[in-house]
Amino acid sequence: MKIISSLMAVLIFLGPLPAFSAEAAADKEYFIEAGDVINVNVMPAQEFSKEVTVQPDGNIELPLLGSMKAQGMKPGELEKILTAKFSKYVSNPSITLNVRRFAFNRVAVIGQVRGAGYYEYREGMRLLDLIAQAGGTQDYSRDSRVRIYRKIKGEGDKVTEQVIKANLEDVFDGDMEKNILLVSGDIVYIPRKPYYSAARWISDNIVPWATLFMFGITVGLVSRNND
Repeated sequence: MKIISSLMAVLIFLGPLPAFSAEAAADKEYFIEAGDVINVNVMPAQEFSKEVTVQPDGNIELPLLGSMKAQGMKPGELEKILTAKFSKYVSNPSITLNVRRFAFNRVAVIGQVRGAGYYEYREGMRLLDLIAQAGGTQDYSRDSRVRIYRKIKGEGDKVTEQVIKANLEDVFDGDMEKNILLVSGDIVYIPRKPYYSAARWISDNIVPWATLFMFGITVGLVSRNND
């Protein structure tokens, strides 16, 4: 559930917001969210500077450092952490963060798809549209157990979280009524089939090794007979 909670941290942005410095963000008690775009400037080693997107799991990917948590931190806090980590590779590094939000609405898809991540939201966008943009589902996707995580604003601007069940198998079979209409900020999760129910996993992973093993035995027997 902790993973799901972190994946739900996607806000709905209705328009472009200006970039702001880490210092200004800290003054406003701003906390980095999934979907933010962060410019990481590393001095004096500019080759390690990079613009990164905070992924739905709250992580960012940086040169030398790899994947690390960013969501929930103040920009100033993240600057200090990055300075300490980069100091192992760069002499007296100076790290500056500039954080900006997306200039347009987005939705995210994670799990068993070929291109997990954020995609631009378009009015009228449906589940199948997003899956198509992500390159389709992977071999072991559990298409009948898709979940859509959505934030809904109610009375008094109170935000509640809703989990919507979706069945992609029905959609693939032509039942377009099951092709759910998405809204900005949705996170679509495609789970993986359990190994014991994935027959193709067995054929892909067990059969080749078994064949190779039998081939080895056959070669050994032939070699002995020839001797």
